[in-house]
Amino acid sequence: MSRRSALSSTISGRSASYAIGVDLGATKIAAALVSRDGRVVAEKRVPTEPALGEEAVIGRMATLVQELSQEASGPLAGVGIGTPGYVNSAAGIVQNAVNLGWQEVPLAQRLQAALPMHLDIWVENDANVQALGEYYFGAARGCDHFVFIGIGSGLGSGIISRGALITGATYMAAEMGHLSLDPEGRQCACGLRGCVETVVSGPGIVASVQKYLAQGRPMGSRLAAGGPLTPERVLQAAQEGDPAARAAFAEAASWLGMVFAAYVAILNPAKIVIGGGLGLSGFDLLVPDAMGELRRRVGAQSLEALQVVRSQLSSSAVGASALVWAAAGQDGQR
Repeated sequence: MSRRSALSSTISGRSASYAIGVDLGATKIAAALVSRDGRVVAEKRVPTEPALGEEAVIGRMATLVQELSQEASGPLAGVGIGTPGYVNSAAGIVQNAVNLGWQEVPLAQRLQAALPMHLDIWVENDANVQALGEYYFGAARGCDHFVFIGIGSGLGSGIISRGALITGATYMAAEMGHLSLDPEGRQCACGLRGCVETVVSGPGIVASVQKYLAQGRPMGSRLAAGGPLTPERVLQAAQEGDPAARAAFAEAASWLGMVFAAYVAILNPAKIVIGGGLGLSGFDLLVPDAMGELRRRVGAQSLEALQVVRSQLSSSAVGASALVWAAAGQDGQR
């Protein structure tokens, strides 16, 4: 949807009671019918199965949107979609979504064509919509300067400054997951080496444990036996004090602290909100050491007002719905 179309929908958006948010991921599509105050009225999810092709994935999204629209007891403001990849939000086009196998997909146009009714549709990078969700309904309500960092199968982030989402000249702002901190490091799916998310992510944590086990250090890890390594298993082992798992989380925390430092030095945020599956479940393992790394790299004056907090969104689809309220000129009862 174009920005001009978004402006034309403002009048109808003001009288609307609900929005539909869709979180498009590589493994699942989560969708929710959300009220203007961020309450989830209904939600559905289906597997993404990107190997079946673009049309199949978009068809699944259309089915979810139709089903949820029938559960709304009032008018809909539109549909917001959070998706991996680089997103031209003005045109609703998704580019280079590696995990989906998409090169350039006009998602807003294609989804509208798959629906039997007209709905305004907005598309944005998934981390950006999570930042909007925290601003409207979550841990950053009332905070006009903050950064959202989502840690899961990768690392994504979004920036709110002066109450506005920062997307950049070519819609690639806040792509911190693909900042290379070690150009000789692990191969990243983006083509570079040593990107942040090769260490600070579920797969990155697993790769670090595999590295330590292969090197035979630290001694005493039980992770070499007992089945395949998964982020969940490594997390549990770290919580139980396993030395290899702890070392992997310590390495990830150090890199995360460098990400914190970059954001603090450039943006001076009041909050950093941590979300994503691993970000939430591993918060206590990651954040204290990351803060230690941050203090090594940034002056104390920049840290005086900084808070690092957990995400408070009940569903990833709530963030996508916030995209609708933002585009339609709503304030979500903030």
